[in-house]
Parts: sequence; structure tokens; C-alpha cells
Amino acid sequence: MGFQLALYFILLLLFLDLLCPILQAAESQEPACGKEVCGNITIPSPFGIDRSCYTQSWFRVTCKSTRNGKKPFINVNGINLEVLDSIYSDAVLISNPVTYINCNRISEASVNLSGTPFFFSSDKNNFGSVGCGNLATVLSNEADSLAGCVQPRCDDGASESGCFTLIPGNFTSYTVNMTAMYPDSIKCASAFIFSVYSFSSAYPLPTGINIGTTHVPAVLSWNSTYCGDAGCGRPGLGPMNFNTYKPESCGNVTFHYPFSMKAQDDSDNWFKVICDKTADGKEVPSLNINGTNLQILDFNFLGGTVEVNHPITYFNCRKNHHNGMSLNLIGTRFYYSDFDNFFWSSGCGNLVTIFGNETDNLIGGCLQPSCRINKKTSSNVVCSLAIPKGLNSFFANMSDMVNSSDYRRKRSCGCASLISYNIDLTDDFNLSNRTHAPTQLQWGTLISGECYLNDSSDTSCTFDGEYCWSRLSSNHLCSCRRDNGDFSYSTSCKGIS
Repeated sequence: MGFQLALYFILLLLFLDLLCPILQAAESQEPACGKEVCGNITIPSPFGIDRSCYTQSWFRVTCKSTRNGKKPFINVNGINLEVLDSIYSDAVLISNPVTYINCNRISEASVNLSGTPFFFSSDKNNFGSVGCGNLATVLSNEADSLAGCVQPRCDDGASESGCFTLIPGNFTSYTVNMTAMYPDSIKCASAFIFSVYSFSSAYPLPTGINIGTTHVPAVLSWNSTYCGDAGCGRPGLGPMNFNTYKPESCGNVTFHYPFSMKAQDDSDNWFKVICDKTADGKEVPSLNINGTNLQILDFNFLGGTVEVNHPITYFNCRKNHHNGMSLNLIGTRFYYSDFDNFFWSSGCGNLVTIFGNETDNLIGGCLQPSCRINKKTSSNVVCSLAIPKGLNSFFANMSDMVNSSDYRRKRSCGCASLISYNIDLTDDFNLSNRTHAPTQLQWGTLISGECYLNDSSDTSCTFDGEYCWSRLSSNHLCSCRRDNGDFSYSTSCKGIS
């Protein structure tokens, strides 16, 4: 029975080489379209190296030998663009040339996508610029301003600065303008369109970009209407072969790949679930992370998270094993979710400060209100601060900011910790009555978009047909959930034409 996939997700896994090796297929004279390889890049459909693997010349890939080995390229209006990766069914990651302004170097022409199916999508790309004290503006070919940002001045002897900003709409071509904002603005500057997923956010520029950067990753999307009613891809491949994966349960928690109570393929066994029984016979699942057993409370495959019972990070009224320091997830396959957690504290009149891996790396903080205001011995405060992506350890601290008489000698325990958004926050919720709190650990990074399940031995579906996943690359999964409306995975899967 055919189906349409209602939800598409790509999980950027925090682990590598955990999947079983793909079984070698029998040799065939037909090219493995959608699985051709150039260097270390798998060429996805509708792109192809062999003529039978692409239907339109725009999607022809040339595999060239370079000093760094073989690299795949597409030619767009006379410019050869290296293909870096493809993690979407409707977009590809390419090496985009940087434009230089007022510099003693020849700048490559900006990519002009006019007359092709390709365009720069605003939801997958940003505009950035390197320089000092300039207003960098990106313009359409009609001279309409698309976006702009101001580079900070290069004070204190800094050699370069920069800026980046969102782009409000899709576009096919652009030019760049640079306007000095100060008399001492440095004229030489660069500008570029870059992928929002390829760099860690930092101020004032994404990490890894400087004035010497000549190319940056950017995402090219395409409009399939350019290819006619049949679309840009090859026809559907018919019934799909896949492996059946039976979910496991311990207590009231059900989980599946990559977590298992069975022996793991990776030597570190980060995803090995321990199922223990309590004195009253109840089953309790847990993970052992750096010597600490954490009870598993929930598992979210599409979100790439596992909810655990995490020790409260900070107490100031009783001995606390962690003494303000979180678990150390450095070197593990996990980090603290920046989307599904928030910092919570209880106490009166304390300044709560949260630091990153180093105590001089202040993430943020909040001030608890005086307890004279609400005539309570404690107050609960959500610290509204941005949790850095990839946070693998943190330090929480509290310091008195008001006179001790403010507590009327009924001072409550002050505590602070990172807790899950899933927790039921009631007025009487108090961390001081607990030793642990639910916290979300990220084991895969979610990238929303459309992707396709592969017809190969590395595609698996849960026994009940609820979830299916395929490996797109060594660290990406195409993961999807069943739409109960009109299809089932249970007998076969079919490609989407």
C-alpha cells in the first residue's frame, strides 16, 4: 500500500558509525542512482553523475580530481560550485564564493541563479560580512535592499570584526554594497551568503569566518516546477525493503534505536539502557553517564532527546554532592538541550548566576524577588536566559543580595538547576524538597525539512510501523513518523514520486 509522509525530520546524530555496515549489493550494470559517490560525498537524487541518474542538466554532477582528492561539482550559469553535502530532499549544501570589496585581491563573481531552478532560501541562509565599521548591504539585481548589518568598530587593536543578519525572502542573485560608518572604518571588507546550520553562532561573527575566508557553505534550494509536472526526481522506485526494529520497554518507558538493553555496537555503550528492579518489584530504566546512573523518564525519537532524572545542581542549605557543578557531559554522546530545558531557582532575594564550562564564562542570571513582597519563605523563579547550544556542563551559584532580616528568620533553602519544560509547574512546586529534577539530554540535533527513506539495508522501521529511519550520511538520519490517515509501514514502503 502506497503512502504519503506527513512529517519529515533529519537528525544530526551526536555519534558516528553506530549503524551496522551496509550490505554489499550484487553487482549490476545499472548505476545506483541516489547513491553514487564522489570522494566522501553521496550524490542524492535528483542529482547524478551518470546520465541516467538526472533528468535535467541543472542536476548534472561532475566528479573532479583535486589536490584534496575527488570532489563533486555542479555548474550553475558558468560557475562551478563544489557540493559539500545534501541533508534535504529539496536543497543541497554548496561552497559559495565570498565577495570582496575595496581589497587588494580579485573577487570571484557572486553566484547568479537566474534562469535555473535554484534559489537561496531565507530560512536556511544568512547574510554575513567581515570588516570594521561598515554598513554591509545585500541588494537584489533590481537594487532593492534585501538585508544589511553594521560591523562593530575594531577597537582595542582588533584587526577585524563583522556582522551577520537574517534575510527576509528567497532570492536568485545579489550584489553587495559597503558604506563606511566612521572616519576610521577599514575599507577592505568581505560579504557572503552562508548556511545557518554550518556554523556555531557567535558574536560578532559565526565561528570560523574571517577576512581570509574565500568560500563558505551555503544552501541552494530548488523549485521542482522548473522540471515540469513529473518533478525533478526519477520515477518512484516501487516497494521498499526495510528492517523491522522491535521497541523495548522497561517500566513505563518505551524506547528504540539508538537506545537498547541489548549489547551495543559502539564500544562506549552510551545508549545501553540498564533495567533495574526496585524493592517493590518495579522496573526502572537508567543510563550510566560518566559513572552516574540517571533514571530515564521519557524518550523522544524525533526530538533527539531523552528525559532523565538529573541531580539538583545547587543547594545552599544542605550538603550537595555536586556543589553547584552539573554533570560533566564532555566526551559523551549527550549535551543539555537548549530548546527543551530552562533554568529554575527557588529562594529569597538571591542573585542566581549560571556559568558555562569555565567559571569566567557567564551565561546569564536572574534575581529572586524579596520574600517580604509575597510574605513567603521562598519564591520560585524561571531564569529567562538563552541556553547555549551544545552545553555539556555548567556551574550554578547563588549570592545574597538583600539584608538577612528580609527573611524574617525563616530563610528557605535556595537552589537552582536546569529542568525540563515538560515538568508540571504548580504554585507549590519547590526544588528544595527534591534531590533530582527532570532534565532533557540531547543525543541528536533536529533539522526540520523534507527527506526520503532509502531503499536499502540501512532503512529500519519499528515493529508497530510508528517510526522509520534511513541513514543519509555517516552522521545524519532521515526520520519520519507514520501518518495514521492513509498508509502503513507494516508491509512495505514506497518511494515518493
